[in-house]
Amino acid sequence: MRKVEVPDLTGKVAVITGYRGLAYYNAKALAKANAEVIILARSLDKANECVTKLKDETNNQNISVQYMDLCKFDTIRAFAKSYIDSKKPIHILINNAGVMAIKERQVTEDGNEVQFQSNYLGHFLLTHLLLPVLKESAPARIVCLSSTAHMMPQASIFKNDINLEKGYTPWRGYCQSKLACLFFAYEMSKRLVGTNITINAVHPGIVDTGLWIHYMKFFPFGEGFYNLFRKFFMITPEEGAQTQIYVATSKECETETGHYYSGCKKAISFNYLSYKPALHKKLYEMSLKMVGLEKGIEPEIIPDNNKKDN
Repeated sequence: MRKVEVPDLTGKVAVITGYRGLAYYNAKALAKANAEVIILARSLDKANECVTKLKDETNNQNISVQYMDLCKFDTIRAFAKSYIDSKKPIHILINNAGVMAIKERQVTEDGNEVQFQSNYLGHFLLTHLLLPVLKESAPARIVCLSSTAHMMPQASIFKNDINLEKGYTPWRGYCQSKLACLFFAYEMSKRLVGTNITINAVHPGIVDTGLWIHYMKFFPFGEGFYNLFRKFFMITPEEGAQTQIYVATSKECETETGHYYSGCKKAISFNYLSYKPALHKKLYEMSLKMVGLEKGIEPEIIPDNNKKDN
């Protein structure tokens, strides 16, 4: 996979959820290009260790950590309020953090299935709360981390059991959350027309991160299979971060919005639900209620709903 050449980002502020794996290399690339980087994490000690390393590697001291837990809506609201009060801009928002294929169904204190909230709903709320800052900072870019898992047979939006109380499996939960991230990018791109804010979804590739280790450990011979799989099929986190970096910084993506990217280029979704705009809208409306927002974003310009090149 190509290594993206990042333009000079002096004066730009990037906010990234997470600090390990893909998030680390996103932060490193942006910091090397002179951006101010703010990492959102629930484990401040571990995140600060990464920040110390990033500062050494990039010679950029303008990297910091702020506390936020995607599985706790109140912490997302607290961070957003604090950030808005700080009057700082945001030019790049990378919705990156998440979990994968948790064996047993878990529920957050907000009452949602953990994968759905960590991967999707938390970022849905964060993005909406930061929209006033993004609009004022525009041009701005939002990058949502989806996955090719959104095309797996288990991938659907279970409208009547969105938190999978009756039909939970590890992959059903993960696939639904990543399909939701894709739908979010599609739907928000229509609602952000005219704001000079772009939003796109990204598949990073099959990346060798701790998420896979978490999943494989539950299976007999899981570690052995994992080692073989990573050797022949996986890419490194640095390689996986390149598409996020490309969408967040490249000249080619400056005005592109509402697309799905893989391998630093536009990709096609083979899940037929990707071409059901009514379902995207329905999920958006459901999500507003789930995160406690009274109203969403209405488009300033009526978009073309016939766009097919997602």
